[in-house]
Amino acid sequence: MHEELLLVEPRGHASTAFARLKAARLRSQAAIRTAASHYQRQARYGRHAVWIAPSVSAMRLLINALPRRPVGDQRLLSLEGVDGDDHALLHVLFRFVVSVDEGVRLLPTEELAEVLGSVDRSDLFSGVALARSNDAVILYRGNLDPLVVPLAWFRTRGGGPVPDVADLAVTDFGLTIRLGKYEAASDAILYEFDDEYRRRAKRRQLEADRSLGGALRRLRLQKGLRQSDFPGLTAKEIARIERGEVKKPHQRTLAAIAKRIGVAAEEISTY
Repeated sequence: MHEELLLVEPRGHASTAFARLKAARLRSQAAIRTAASHYQRQARYGRHAVWIAPSVSAMRLLINALPRRPVGDQRLLSLEGVDGDDHALLHVLFRFVVSVDEGVRLLPTEELAEVLGSVDRSDLFSGVALARSNDAVILYRGNLDPLVVPLAWFRTRGGGPVPDVADLAVTDFGLTIRLGKYEAASDAILYEFDDEYRRRAKRRQLEADRSLGGALRRLRLQKGLRQSDFPGLTAKEIARIERGEVKKPHQRTLAAIAKRIGVAAEEISTY
């Protein structure tokens, strides 16, 4: 991971949705200018930052503080819309801008915070937008890098559900892309369209990567279950296991998963 999280948080406007997010809090124009200057210099070393503006007041503070020149390889996530002139300015200042007023459908806030804070955020998706005129969808990773995927890739398999672009969303804490009742795993998309991810995945396979998390995700989708469909366990707990953040779940957790999914606990990792 080569990016730091910068949360624009005006004084008196604490972002409760991101309270536990490990990010630098920028509460003044001076702090924003210092951060912009620092990461402009760091860009030459391949380091960049993900800026997060969760409110209108945060966007206003950011726009007023930034210099009127590009700030290097920086990315901005805006959870609120901005005016037309400001919108154009942001696209000049930042390399990538992901904004809800551009038709981007983001994860629910709690899930979005989890993805942004993950050490593997580049392998998860935080939002999606439809590029209808180009017959494609734009998927935004947890570090806000965009990935363009042709709609034709989301094809019906074996008489399954037909993809519905009118009901497009990222779900399961960034692990699944949903088009109506049709679902596609994020790792399958990345394997197909990201050469670097594919090389890393092959290295993991050579290291005998038969992780419990990957097996659970495959088995859950095969059974048509959601992460929230496990009594006694939260969707966040299931997501952390599927992301590989929990390597050895407690035996009670495994037992609850096995009971709901209909597979012996010791057999889950074989899928």
